[in-house]
Amino acid sequence: MTLLLGLLVSPAFAADPPDAAMIAASQAIAAAERSEPQGPAADLLVQARSRFGQASDLLQRRKYRDALKLADQARALAVQSSARSRLHQARAEVEDKTNRNAELRRQLEMGPGARP
Repeated sequence: MTLLLGLLVSPAFAADPPDAAMIAASQAIAAAERSEPQGPAADLLVQARSRFGQASDLLQRRKYRDALKLADQARALAVQSSARSRLHQARAEVEDKTNRNAELRRQLEMGPGARP
């Protein structure tokens, strides 16, 4: 009886289910997937999915505090993945505009009617 009581008040079992954290993590992962991450951003998304899976397993075993921690980590990794993906896209856009500007400068330097 004492063992059962000890398990019931164990920190891993004492909290409420982390439904909000699981939903937030799931939404962050979905947003990261929509950003089509590449390179390091894709690696972060893989880590986020892994942590979310672990959190789901812990949720099933009613280890809510541990599940909450992993769900929060999954959300943070997914948000970071999205941010890195946006950064990569922004850098690519800046590079493209820089290249187009350089081409326009070359054309201007050649003068009117000149061909490249």
